[in-house]
Amino acid sequence: MLLLGTFAIAALVVMQWRHASGEEQPRPRLALAALRDVSTVGALQPRALREASGITPSSTQPDVYWSINDSGHDAELFALTGAGADLGRVRVAGARNRDWEAIASGVCGRERCLYIGDVGDNLARHRTVTIWRIGEPAAPGRGQQRTSTVADSLTLRYPDGPRDVEAMWVDALGDLWFATKRRLQAPDGRARQALVYRVPASAWQANATVVATLVDSLPHVVTKAERTMITDAAWRPPAASDSAADGGRLAIRTYGFVFVFATTATGGRPARLLATCDLRPLDERQGEGLAWRPDGRLLFASEGRGAPLVAARCP
Repeated sequence: MLLLGTFAIAALVVMQWRHASGEEQPRPRLALAALRDVSTVGALQPRALREASGITPSSTQPDVYWSINDSGHDAELFALTGAGADLGRVRVAGARNRDWEAIASGVCGRERCLYIGDVGDNLARHRTVTIWRIGEPAAPGRGQQRTSTVADSLTLRYPDGPRDVEAMWVDALGDLWFATKRRLQAPDGRARQALVYRVPASAWQANATVVATLVDSLPHVVTKAERTMITDAAWRPPAASDSAADGGRLAIRTYGFVFVFATTATGGRPARLLATCDLRPLDERQGEGLAWRPDGRLLFASEGRGAPLVAARCP
């Protein structure tokens, strides 16, 4: 079991918030908090799950999570327990895996669905990307494999050109949200804040390519340092302990940090930054998975066969 103290880490980061209008507003210096209640809760047991690029809890089955492999693998989902035990695989009918980098569970009309983001684009060269959606299936069981119903697909593009994305979340309205992964450069050559895009739930009714809306930016500048790159996100509805004005909690992770935001009352847009925690003590091989657990802790997953699953609170 991995145990960490609750002492504050002395490192400081300076962040600025740049709204979609381009106006910058200084943000105060933020002390990086230490993760709390940290424990290794299991490991990724399916042998074929070698490059887990995302993880999300089931919205219909207790103690079931779903994960995916990224590019170069089959179009299939892996069902797991919260401790990483194998609960079988589901092949996604009609889908292909160009570079699956995100998965989220959420509403889709009156049903509950799994959303799969084929949004990875390391070189930012794809004019369009695809989101796949299926009604959430039952976990098949250890060693079992099933095939889903034919997946719905949504083709989208970003209004300002191709982007590399690995963070996707679904809010209570069924709207999709995305945050950019890599360093972005402003016209004056400076690094820009990571950008946030939104696609409304109604977009699934379109018969043509959908253009995502550039909504805002995050108080985080992705640099050339790998640990600053954004690799996953997870949203949860408001809990009893949350402020009545909040619409839930959003966690966004990089290879080296996790940010926790309160979201707007009407959706999944990040609002107040509540905490920033340092992930270096987790010593992950390549941390790309993030999910909320029922106990309010975050679940961190890394690529690699048998990679550990670690739960923690921030702050």
